[in-house]
Amino acid sequence: MHQVLHHSSSASFMGTREIMYLRALSCCWLIAGGPHTTSAETEGIDPITANVIVSATRTTEALGSVAQAATVLTRDQIDRSPFSGGHQIDDLLRAVPGVQPSLLSSRYNHPTAQALTLRGLGTRRTLVLLDGVPLNDGFGGWINWGLVPDRIERIEIVQGGASNLYGTWAMGGVVQLLSESPLRGSTFKLDSQAGNYNTYTQAVSAHLGTDRIGMTLGYRWYHSNGFIPLPTDQRGPIDRPNDARHHHFSGAIAARLAPSTILRLSGTWFDEDRSFGTPLSLATRAIGTTTLSLSGESARGDHYQVSLFGQWQTFRNLTSQVTPSATLRLSEFQDRIQTIPSNDFGGSLQWISLLSLQHKLVLGADVRTIIAQSGDALFTATGPAGNTLARGQQLGGGAFAEWIYQPVDALTITPSVRSDWWTQFNARTVATNGTVTSPDARTISSVNPKLSALYRVGEWFRIVASAYQAFRAPTLNELYRSFGFGGFTFAANDQLSTERLSGVDAKIEGGEAQGLGLSWRISGHADWVKDQILFVTQGPLLAQRQNVGRTRTVGGEASLTWHPLTPLSFQLGYAYVHSVITEFPGNSSREGKFVPNVSSHQVTAGLSLSHSQLADLTIQARYLSRQYADDANTQPIADFVVLDASLQRTLLKGIRLFLNGENLTDRRYIATQTGSIKTLGTPLLVIGGIRYEH
Repeated sequence: MHQVLHHSSSASFMGTREIMYLRALSCCWLIAGGPHTTSAETEGIDPITANVIVSATRTTEALGSVAQAATVLTRDQIDRSPFSGGHQIDDLLRAVPGVQPSLLSSRYNHPTAQALTLRGLGTRRTLVLLDGVPLNDGFGGWINWGLVPDRIERIEIVQGGASNLYGTWAMGGVVQLLSESPLRGSTFKLDSQAGNYNTYTQAVSAHLGTDRIGMTLGYRWYHSNGFIPLPTDQRGPIDRPNDARHHHFSGAIAARLAPSTILRLSGTWFDEDRSFGTPLSLATRAIGTTTLSLSGESARGDHYQVSLFGQWQTFRNLTSQVTPSATLRLSEFQDRIQTIPSNDFGGSLQWISLLSLQHKLVLGADVRTIIAQSGDALFTATGPAGNTLARGQQLGGGAFAEWIYQPVDALTITPSVRSDWWTQFNARTVATNGTVTSPDARTISSVNPKLSALYRVGEWFRIVASAYQAFRAPTLNELYRSFGFGGFTFAANDQLSTERLSGVDAKIEGGEAQGLGLSWRISGHADWVKDQILFVTQGPLLAQRQNVGRTRTVGGEASLTWHPLTPLSFQLGYAYVHSVITEFPGNSSREGKFVPNVSSHQVTAGLSLSHSQLADLTIQARYLSRQYADDANTQPIADFVVLDASLQRTLLKGIRLFLNGENLTDRRYIATQTGSIKTLGTPLLVIGGIRYEH
């Protein structure tokens, strides 16, 4: 189901004039709040169907001119998949080679465990954007998938170090989700579905307006009773299904102040409550967001964008301890009530200048601050055991420059560099005995360059290579927040150092040669990380975040798409990654161990068949090899084959029925493990429903 750059159309291999025309329609796309309103919109060109990509260069570029390995999922591919809802995006991404979301779907997973791995670099090293605004939680780095609206127009995935443009959050790459523009006329959409495990989703959205002013309103309600996450042989009387429910409200208004100037204001409200397998293991969240942006064109034809965003969140996390032991599950008592309020604010600006047909310059800067604290009420089986507090603040940002240079039609060279500055301060921890600690303020600076080059050999063949550096600063969560689960404690570490990455990658790819309907890509990469942060096991019931010294990741991806007939297509993908700890001073027993939560082998396959008079059928199969939940590689998880499918039929104009199936063979596999407690992946789930669009 995935579509790489060369899969779009033969327009990917345009000549210089067409490429430079698209460049002239470039937009400003910013980490700290750039909306999906592109300058393609300002010129009357649909940026969703235009043969371009934004995330790789932070400006609109023709697909055939981008010197990076990127994947694009279109609206049609999203709608035809079994995972078309916004809150299912992590499941949708599982079909892309080299992309490994958390093994347990975000619909059932704990919010703090919702993560994404690109190229085997480990979790929390991928920037995920929704219309330019980070979905990565500022406090913890996990991904707030629930904030995604129900209808997504396009997904762009760029793998490989991207700190040269996006800073600390993008050490492993960038995933950008693009929603519908308010400037798209008047439409009404309704989606109603139901399935086993008492799973229900109701979503409605409306677009009102013209190309001068428009408004979008959306609402989604989701509920599932869930399933019991423990394997049968570990269950006890205390275990219950992991039910979940949430509400998602979204709205946006955009006004075209001038032919090339757009002002946009958008906001989201999301609230949810979940349980995690026992009556006293619960979590609730309430998140509000807002974004304001202005984009346009100067008198000389340069493009600019200025944006601001804010997010307010309250997260309440309740955990329990099962008695008499984690494996003899007869009863439980509340051991922790954790309340985490956080505020996250940012702003950015970007300027794009088309210097000539061969030269394009992108300049920009952004800033972000996170203010948060974690207050814990602790308990034992006999009653309260005191309170703890951990708080802190981060402030940082960067400035970047990128030069897109095309000396001849066949060659594109893209050097870029970004300088970042981050500081963590105002930190304070209070222990249960009242001891107050004030960790020292620290400032981090980093300069990260990247050089990419693309060379077209003939009309249908391209060679691309890149070299880059990237970094990641530890989050407030990693520095100051300790937490527990089932009697197992995960300790913070306020002495953590910044992660530093150096890497190279290369790819060769062939476009859709006329008459064959065949596209392919082969890529390879090597990345070295200094001071990578991992949980390091300290004992049978304790792990602490530590810098492990050095890790090395070597791998590659291959993908093939074949369209033998217009209604029929096949996709096949494979990703290999060898990600290991190579140096760990003071703990040589971990050297040679695999980086946790990374599978060495990933295989994806898909078939799509469309018949206008009958139905549309999409079948997806994926294999993920064994990985480990811990640094000592003693807790094997994953190693499974899963089959998903979607059958859809149009009844009348605007009315479509669908039947989706997940894990059709009901494959039972271990998705994660904490201490001795194992958690199952999503079982067989069948959901049917109706979509109406007018």
